[in-house]
Amino acid sequence: MALQKEQWLSDIQENLFKDNAIIARATNHDGFVNYKTVHVPQAGANPTISKNITSFPASITQRTDSELTYSMDTYYVQPIHIEAGQETAFLSYDKRMSILNQHISTLEDVLVNNALYKWAPSGATRQVRTTGTAVGTALAPSATGTRNAITLADILKAKSILDSENVPAAGRVLLLPSDMYNAQLLAIADVYQAQSYGTSALPSGVVTRIHGFDVMIRSTVVVYDNTATPVIKAVADSGTPSSAAATDNLGALAYHPNFVAKAMGSTDVFITEQVAEYYGSIVSAMQLFGASKMRTSQVGVVAIVQA
Repeated sequence: MALQKEQWLSDIQENLFKDNAIIARATNHDGFVNYKTVHVPQAGANPTISKNITSFPASITQRTDSELTYSMDTYYVQPIHIEAGQETAFLSYDKRMSILNQHISTLEDVLVNNALYKWAPSGATRQVRTTGTAVGTALAPSATGTRNAITLADILKAKSILDSENVPAAGRVLLLPSDMYNAQLLAIADVYQAQSYGTSALPSGVVTRIHGFDVMIRSTVVVYDNTATPVIKAVADSGTPSSAAATDNLGALAYHPNFVAKAMGSTDVFITEQVAEYYGSIVSAMQLFGASKMRTSQVGVVAIVQA
């Protein structure tokens, strides 16, 4: 039998990563990333307004200001060994460049997962529970059973909360888990028809506009527990809850970029060439990153949580 030819393509099929365009829709504190802690001053209560004063002098008070602080975290990409010879000379693709790109993309995924966790609000007044038909689609990673689908009325309620707090209308964002958008929101006839006719000149990452929100989607957003007032669950590096449960609920975030912040440093890549005892090179990376809501009152951010 004749020997058959083999062909190796020069391109490697890279791993796929989440859409992280959402990180740009926040107040930019990148200039402060080299400081361990960022202090955000919080104005005290508004002054009392009196009409037609007849007694003087008027009472004098002082405004008591406070501050919100958040700290930088250091994220480390564990080193990867690239062996000389077998892993460089005999490959048809550039493995080193593939590893570097993978380092940076994985790091970005983890940073955004953590930012969304820190932006997510807590407390009943900052949450809207879904009210649609109970369905078994669009569930949190370990969740079972059914959850109420998201409705346009739920989004309108989130809008009403922001309206009542005088949050600017222009620039508002609704970040939805992609399963919730695809399986539930697009099942609403009005939304589906609007998408079918298409939209034009939308900002990067925006899939549609609903009730004044730029709607953006991501494979994971946030997950809440199933207590009476749902509590945000700590996030693992993958974006899934670090302590997943069958009763978990997906959450979407409705917010204005002026009310959340991120501080992102540059990605430092370390390459040690020709390490004798490893017969090759070592590649790693690290990055400073922090994120927070901008106000201790959590004004400007609302979570839509499955019920």
